[in-house]
Amino acid sequence: MFQHANFFLHVFMACGLYGIRAKDVCPRMSTDKEVCLVELAPVLKYISNNHKSHWNSANEVQVNETRKQLAKIEGQEKETNDKIKVIHDNVDNEFNALSAKIKNVKNIQRHLASLELQLQETKKALNLSVEAKKVMPKTEIPSQFQKIGWRHFFIEKKHKVDWFKATSMCHKMGAHLLTIQSEDELDAIRTELKDINDGSHDFWLDINDIAKWGEFISLATGMNPPFLKWHKHRPQVQIHQRCVHLRGGEMMDGKCSEQFLFICQLAVN
Repeated sequence: MFQHANFFLHVFMACGLYGIRAKDVCPRMSTDKEVCLVELAPVLKYISNNHKSHWNSANEVQVNETRKQLAKIEGQEKETNDKIKVIHDNVDNEFNALSAKIKNVKNIQRHLASLELQLQETKKALNLSVEAKKVMPKTEIPSQFQKIGWRHFFIEKKHKVDWFKATSMCHKMGAHLLTIQSEDELDAIRTELKDINDGSHDFWLDINDIAKWGEFISLATGMNPPFLKWHKHRPQVQIHQRCVHLRGGEMMDGKCSEQFLFICQLAVN
């Protein structure tokens, strides 16, 4: 509204000024009243130019103001993005730190679980060692034992148990888990085992390293076994593989909790 009022004000002023200048050039006409007719084109051109100048000036001010607002918004946006990045980085750092702590806790838990398992196995082995000393040689050969070579053995062909259970079952029969004495005895036993499911089963032996990791001994004697024939890449000497079993005529270390068949050797004088 103010722009229109300003426009008409300029028109009236222009007309007034131009009318003054036109007094000397305006031809007088013979009429009832004097009337000065002036060409309107120059007046309109003046008004148009003045209006454009005013409009351009106002428009430039508005554009500059808009640019300032945009620059301010862009600055605020950058500041916000920077803050978000800082927060994001902090969250990532805290997450990584927390993940590391969780991983460390899990490692500790696994280590504690391993120690607890070792303790349990050590206690069981200690009890079996005491039990082994009570096994007395029999005067008569039990019917379930068969002679292989010069000794008598019981071969469990059906029921699979863990190493501790196998040891205890042998003790109850007046025997111990098998400790192979020589290559010849191993060959004789291996020949006998071929008839049991094509020799594909594993059989527990008396040998273990429960007392001292990496040092394999016989539970019955507490001494190093007289004969060892390890499978390729064995023993692995892993903290959780403490008991030895026979597979295909070769020895392997494994978890004492695994379920295998077993061989007992009759106690002798």
